[in-house]
Amino acid sequence: MGWVWLDGRLLREDEGLLALERAIFYGDGLFETLRICGGRPLFLGEHIKRLMEGAAVLGFAAALEPEALACAVQETVAANEATEGSVRLTVIRGRGPGLYPKASAPPLVLVTFRPGVPYAPELYVRGFKAIFVSFPRNERSPLVYIKSLNFLENILGKKEAAAKGADEGLFRNTAGYLCEGTVSNIFLVREQTLVTPDVASGLLPGVTRKVVIRLAREAGLPVAERPVRPEELFKADEAFLTNSLLEVMPLVAVEDRMIGDGKPGPVTCFLRERYARYR
Repeated sequence: MGWVWLDGRLLREDEGLLALERAIFYGDGLFETLRICGGRPLFLGEHIKRLMEGAAVLGFAAALEPEALACAVQETVAANEATEGSVRLTVIRGRGPGLYPKASAPPLVLVTFRPGVPYAPELYVRGFKAIFVSFPRNERSPLVYIKSLNFLENILGKKEAAAKGADEGLFRNTAGYLCEGTVSNIFLVREQTLVTPDVASGLLPGVTRKVVIRLAREAGLPVAERPVRPEELFKADEAFLTNSLLEVMPLVAVEDRMIGDGKPGPVTCFLRERYARYR
């Protein structure tokens, strides 16, 4: 048994560190983030389904049991006596030699909990501001469509947004069309039609995105999933962002240009309230 160096100490390699080696060395894994509301992990089945689809892309889905993943999340929520907060379900390919091991240990499952309401209520009153990220999202990459541990593009996009005092960075694909935010999907409203980039534009098909589209259609609001030019944002009546923790967040400005009147719009508020009731 060998030794490894970690944070100023020598440890035997069987002391836990190397169980994480595929994540640390290669980003070889997946994760899902779920909102906890009223003690329930919201849309747990949908999140696990998406994770399993990602595991199939990476080639280790057969080693995972969806029911066991659901139990791990529920047990973590119960152990933390959680009523409000979020959990992150992380699955890492098991240890094995080389870049793509022909045989490996079972995947490692990690569930972590964070208490509290994810975003302050006043943020929904003022809305988010965004910028366009300077580099493109590659819509041809399979990594765009799974929630992998390789999040460096998103981190760099968020870094650009923070440097400009914005809340979110919006990616454009290699053809110049909008695709998604660093942590969100994007919607705009124009002439009472909800418009959002189609999945082929290069985006993670968000669980909240899917729910919002369904709720909008059930309410009789037309929904168009299609390629969206960035300049369409400035012709929109309103816009908003979605993810499991944001839920439905108004987007009021991009690159310091107001969207609509620069305030959360009526369709955004309607869908936010409808989503809150539905969940």
